[in-house]
Amino acid sequence: MKKSSLATHLAGSFGITALLVLGMIYPFLPGRYDGLAVVLSTMIQGFGVFGLLLVPGGAIWLVHELRERRRSSPSAGTAYRYGIASVIVGSVVAVLVSLVAFMSSGVVLGLCSLVLWLYALARLLPRLNGLKTVLPSVVNPVPIYLAVIPVMLVSLQVLLASPVTTLSRNRTIAGSAEILEAIERHRTERKRYPSSLLAAWKDYDPPVVGVERFHYLPQGDAYTLFFEQPRFLFDNIGTREFVAYNRLDEHLMPSHASWILSWPPEQLAENQGWYAVHDTPSAHWKYFWFD
Repeated sequence: MKKSSLATHLAGSFGITALLVLGMIYPFLPGRYDGLAVVLSTMIQGFGVFGLLLVPGGAIWLVHELRERRRSSPSAGTAYRYGIASVIVGSVVAVLVSLVAFMSSGVVLGLCSLVLWLYALARLLPRLNGLKTVLPSVVNPVPIYLAVIPVMLVSLQVLLASPVTTLSRNRTIAGSAEILEAIERHRTERKRYPSSLLAAWKDYDPPVVGVERFHYLPQGDAYTLFFEQPRFLFDNIGTREFVAYNRLDEHLMPSHASWILSWPPEQLAENQGWYAVHDTPSAHWKYFWFD
């Protein structure tokens, strides 16, 4: 492969990875709530991890292609065999990503992602058949993408998970100032906190794409204001994070609504279901991890 061609395809790999990373961190970016942001991010993260299954085959295919280029009489059909193997592994990856979509959003998105792969497969197979008798004149660039993109995507997921989540959490906390001021103003004017903020329009929008709304819970002489923080798929696998404010530091964040209905307050205060709680740089804010 010529150096310019290799550089072009490596640049293409970096460009595709950059777009995927943008989709991956989209729920953590500043902006208005987008209901598909978390699902899209989760699917991309799943593709990155499950896509590692493509890396060994892509690397072996690339080495074989480079060796064939050095031969005086390269053999036909080698690209086809490696291509078919990659399609089989790719189909497994597509099914796994569809399962991630199904568990994150439901049947419709899971089926749509699977149908999209079947459509891509229908377009791809005729091209693969054309490689059966073609003598390679240049190194096929496909194995470069197979070997490089999943590795870069997973590496960036590991590197970005903690700082991006922290920035998103802190931004949402900072964006709660308006609703906290309104709640305290209500108390000053009416001598009590509002009994509920449940309404058709939430009015006070969190400033992060993946955070839908602030939830309000009156609690004794204070209240708890909380939101669910989006998380990376494989950052403490299966963990959900809720970030809560209570001016008296009497945070109440139970796992189940049935506990609130059936348990006495003392029992609920002692056993709320989270497995870890952390302080934040902002006073009276904590975040809770549930599995």
